[in-house]
Amino acid sequence: MLGNLHRIAARYIPQQTARWYRFKAREMDELGQWKNTYHDPATIRGSWQAVDTQDVQEMGLDTAKVYRKLYTSHDIRNIQRGASTDYLVFAGRRYDVMGDVDWYAQDGWKSVLCIEVGDHDG
Repeated sequence: MLGNLHRIAARYIPQQTARWYRFKAREMDELGQWKNTYHDPATIRGSWQAVDTQDVQEMGLDTAKVYRKLYTSHDIRNIQRGASTDYLVFAGRRYDVMGDVDWYAQDGWKSVLCIEVGDHDG
């Protein structure tokens, strides 16, 4: 058995840093609009990879958008009932998490699929 493949690969594949904004709650603002709130950002490390256009097409996603995958040892959350996704900031751009391959409980790592949604304004 190879054990934790992410830990092994991280020794050889350069790791980048990103800021992780973990969803906290939905709260009503002073105008009566629901707003997502997030915990203070945490700096995390992982392997930030482009998603090939052919893979984007095969997943049925919009090829005009930019998608990335982050392989990390952090338990980043995607869409869940009654909650919003976490989001990441990398190189000044915001990426919403839209899916994951979750090996976190078993081997301590995840692959998260992210969509670029624009500049980070925070």
